[in-house]
Amino acid sequence: MQLQFWLAAIRPKTLLISIAPVLLGQVLVLQEICQSAQRGQGLFNPGLAFLILACALSLQIAVNLANDYYDFVSGVDGAQRLGPLRLSEQGLLSPEIIHRAYLIFLGLGILTGLLLLWHSHIYLSVLGLLCVLAVMAYSAGPAPLSHNALGEITVLVIFGPVAVLGSFYVQLGYLSFSLIWPALAMGLLAAAIMLVNNTRDRVSDQAAGKHTLAAYLGERGSKYLYSAMLLLALLAAMLSLHQPTRYSYILFPATITLVWLVHRRRGAELNRQLGQTALLMMLFSVTLSLDLLMD
Repeated sequence: MQLQFWLAAIRPKTLLISIAPVLLGQVLVLQEICQSAQRGQGLFNPGLAFLILACALSLQIAVNLANDYYDFVSGVDGAQRLGPLRLSEQGLLSPEIIHRAYLIFLGLGILTGLLLLWHSHIYLSVLGLLCVLAVMAYSAGPAPLSHNALGEITVLVIFGPVAVLGSFYVQLGYLSFSLIWPALAMGLLAAAIMLVNNTRDRVSDQAAGKHTLAAYLGERGSKYLYSAMLLLALLAAMLSLHQPTRYSYILFPATITLVWLVHRRRGAELNRQLGQTALLMMLFSVTLSLDLLMD
């Protein structure tokens, strides 16, 4: 039973948000290596790829646990909440244990980050420090990022440019202009997931004094922004490909379907929208990866 509670606490469905950009970043590395193979440059390091994924997952799990803990102690979670089970609020795991687990995963994220730094350039330490600070400031502190309409932009940057460009840089030690479009696609989709989450919780968040972007925009405005994010992500994905293939064309009906559905779902129905948007982000990553490998 304890295992079931811990799985609920780390929210495994949300971990696709970390896996998708790291996968795409490593495929971009492989593509770059293949293109430079004739010059004898570049080798793919699977050990580094594993460390990058471990670091990303550890930090995201830390964020999920911190969100559970700090939203409970600050009184944000309550009876009006429509989202998934929160262990602290339900009394299934003590807040102290949740907080301890948060610190453990934060420590794992820092440790794997230091190992990556050992194999990369010292400049990466600045990026790593910013990621750790973002994890700590997302739900905690006097002005948490998630409470002040900064959640979406934080997620866009971390799961877009930082995850894609950062994982590419660790492997090869340089960056390319062509990385901007796939990184933007991942970031926009991650931000859309955050936005639909906050749209669902808009009423309870406002009652608890949590001023999210969705609270400012209202339900209608939030859904229009969500739709724009998905369509811009689709555009960025197409711009990242030299020649779209049959794989990438799958993204068109998948994206349009979710744009259509979000305007017909309300309240707890948006839980399905959230999960399907996470799956869409993974679909983007996989289809773009297949297209890039076939290019």
